[in-house]
Amino acid sequence: MPLTLKLRYFTDADFRMDGHDVSEKMNAEFLRKLDECRHLSGTPFVITSAFRSSEKNKLVGGAPASLHLKGRAVDIMCTDPVLRYRIVQAAQSLGLTVGVMERGLHLDDRKVPIMFHYYSRTKEATSLNE
Repeated sequence: MPLTLKLRYFTDADFRMDGHDVSEKMNAEFLRKLDECRHLSGTPFVITSAFRSSEKNKLVGGAPASLHLKGRAVDIMCTDPVLRYRIVQAAQSLGLTVGVMERGLHLDDRKVPIMFHYYSRTKEATSLNE
């Protein structure tokens, strides 16, 4: 089913999961913010995860209440630090939450925007007692 919402930068092809079109399962208000975020950042978004079924969410280790399950979250590929900074600035200006991954960003529209990371915890090189 094609997107009924007219977006500047995204088409149905951008919202595919496991070979299936999930564009109709994406939240329209979130998509408007995502489109504006793309515009403000001035950089293309390569979406690597959009709407997820509960089975897919479990498979990828998603949170039980993930906004991917409601079509209100995407993960995008981004390894360039300058582009990442632009996207984070744009997202925060729109009230979006940003999750920082090693090779990308998570964007969602939860009620209270936050910023978090997915990096695994590592032992500090030096302790405070040394």
